[in-house]
Amino acid sequence: MNEEVKSDSSPEEPQEESTQSYSTEVDSIPDGADTYRQSQWAWLKSSFIWIIGLVVIIFFDFMSFGVIPILFAVAIAAPRYLRWKQTIYHLSENALFVPMVGLPKIQKTRIFKIDFDSISTLEPRFGSFGRTLGYADLIITFKDGREYKVDYIVEYENFINHISDRIDLTPSEEPQEEPPPENQ
Repeated sequence: MNEEVKSDSSPEEPQEESTQSYSTEVDSIPDGADTYRQSQWAWLKSSFIWIIGLVVIIFFDFMSFGVIPILFAVAIAAPRYLRWKQTIYHLSENALFVPMVGLPKIQKTRIFKIDFDSISTLEPRFGSFGRTLGYADLIITFKDGREYKVDYIVEYENFINHISDRIDLTPSEEPQEEPPPENQ
């Protein structure tokens, strides 16, 4: 349960002096934290079109007997699969732990702690196939208006309930259209 602080900013966004950071890099995740994995569609959707295209090429490839397209398919799908396999979100009693994963043995996995107190809203978005395939992207809005997207979460309702049971999430405000100007 060693949570040694390494830095005060997330790698995605450079922090300005006036911007408060809601994430902290930590070395470990507390014992007993709930785990949430991404759907297998996280890597399959992004690799699917490439793999199908390369399978078609294999049938028409007489020069290399299909070896080169198979190598391309592995080169495209393998990093996405490995990244998906390593991406596990953890929820403790007071924080979300977000992994920033890379290729095993080459890039070190970094873990960022996001306190629930910094979250303003949490909203599921399903996209084109999310409801059908059983996953949702969760949009976390921080109190300063910044957003972070947790992709392809299968147990999204449990994820949302875990956080909303511990803090008061304000309902997201829908943008309202302004009334048309009156002609005088």
